[in-house]
Amino acid sequence: MRNGQGIKFGIKKMLQSGTQLQVLETDPAGYSKVRTPEGAEGWVLTRYLSNSPSARNQLESSKQRVANLELEISKYKEEIASLSNQNSDVDSKNLTLREKSQRLSKELDDLRRTASNAVALENENRQLKEKLQQIDHENQSLVIENNALKDNSTRNWFLVGAAVLFSGILLGLILPRLRIRKKDSWGSL
Repeated sequence: MRNGQGIKFGIKKMLQSGTQLQVLETDPAGYSKVRTPEGAEGWVLTRYLSNSPSARNQLESSKQRVANLELEISKYKEEIASLSNQNSDVDSKNLTLREKSQRLSKELDDLRRTASNAVALENENRQLKEKLQQIDHENQSLVIENNALKDNSTRNWFLVGAAVLFSGILLGLILPRLRIRKKDSWGSL
């Protein structure tokens, strides 16, 4: 990395191959202004810059991939051996399952014979559900009617109480006047 564009400028820093740089500016003369991860800025020949990783980094990456693939291959070999053992176990289980299948087929035939009665049970169940809905509807109607009767009874008691109160007030106003008239009429005799 140089201080300016060209070989007449001094070398500012030596960069190793594969160092990541941020390109700030490109000059048609063949130089690019760059910044290192540490923040140092300078000029480098554009032809030395590359968007792809260096060969050293690509080699390390390839070695790592090969090691990972070899590890995967060994895992697959172990898995194949395990699957072979499982295959023999599956064969014995398959025989057991065939016997069980035959037994279950016989049970299924018995259930089919029993299921023929299920149609009659289903019809009876449907009829009972319809009756239950009717009874439920009647019950709701009775609850509504009962609430209405309670409201009427409460209203009637309120009206009776109001009538008694009104009668009491009326009698309270009229009776004292009747007594006064009687006394007045007796006193005049």
